[in-house]
Amino acid sequence: MSSSRPNLERYQTIVTILIAVVSTAIALVASQVAVTSGSVTESQHNGVLAKINLERVDSANYVELMRNLRAFNQYRFGGRLRTLTQEYVQPAMDAGQTVYETRLRQEAAAFREDQDIAGDFVHFGYVLADENGEYTTFDREEFLADEQRGAEIDQHLDLDSSDNFADEDRYRTQALAMSISMIVLFVSVTFLTWAEITRSALRWVWLAAGVLVALGVLVAYALSGMISMLGS
Repeated sequence: MSSSRPNLERYQTIVTILIAVVSTAIALVASQVAVTSGSVTESQHNGVLAKINLERVDSANYVELMRNLRAFNQYRFGGRLRTLTQEYVQPAMDAGQTVYETRLRQEAAAFREDQDIAGDFVHFGYVLADENGEYTTFDREEFLADEQRGAEIDQHLDLDSSDNFADEDRYRTQALAMSISMIVLFVSVTFLTWAEITRSALRWVWLAAGVLVALGVLVAYALSGMISMLGS
């Protein structure tokens, strides 16, 4: 009888230490859940902000594109009118109609001036020409892409929401996994508590169950950590 009491006390001490260790693990996991949940919220916020930035930048870029297209069309139209007007100068000269010749030259000069003014508002780096060197079209896609990249660099804006939402999903999965593991650790504490208060041989079953459940969570964490390291 005298030897059984120290053994019982030693057993209870060990179980109490195990309960304390698992309870500490629960507290650590709970803190990580809180941190990860904050990361979920932050990633979601950054993703929404990136989409808002993209919409704002794209709207401004589209307005700038329309201004370039309008100026480019005026530039081409002015050049066409100037060319057509100049074609009538020589026939007027041949016919000796100096009055019409002067008017045609003045009209051609006016069209040339309008063309030059319109050209001041065109980004000619995005204007495409044919084999004769005549300007034909304005490269819309390249212009919008460059403007978007310029906004990212100059304004330090995040315009890609996909990586933020991917991080949100990853953090959400991690938070869910840690929440499940926390619940499992609570089950382990429950088994260990039963092992501490039970006086029959059944206490060894509760002790084994509590230890195995806690070890299972520990092994799962170790494996997930290794998989994350290999994946990175």
